[in-house]
Amino acid sequence: MMMILVGLVLDGGWMYWQYRRAEITVNAAAQAASHAIDVDYFRETNQIRLDQGEAWSAASGFVNINQRGQMQVSGIYIGNNQVIVNANAQVQTIFFRLAGISSLSMRVEGRAYPAFGINREGQ
Repeated sequence: MMMILVGLVLDGGWMYWQYRRAEITVNAAAQAASHAIDVDYFRETNQIRLDQGEAWSAASGFVNINQRGQMQVSGIYIGNNQVIVNANAQVQTIFFRLAGISSLSMRVEGRAYPAFGINREGQ
């Protein structure tokens, strides 16, 4: 019984650590994409709008560099004022392998919005 509890604690901690690493990666990817401001539009109107192509490239490129073979992007949504990055992370197990479960798939999501150096809308 003690061995099972130790195994669950080890697997639980290991899986949580891998999940958090994947979550941090998609949050950082969304943040990186949120900096892809359409500068020309901003100069003309003094309003913030994302450059769709640059934002998508920044998000997908960031995840591809940092995925370590354990994450697949399932979707990148880029609106004028928000970036959402969705991915599926393959979380490897240690103890559960004995029961035939070598990995679990978890969904992670990161969100960010562009600010371009301002703190609130209309500043």
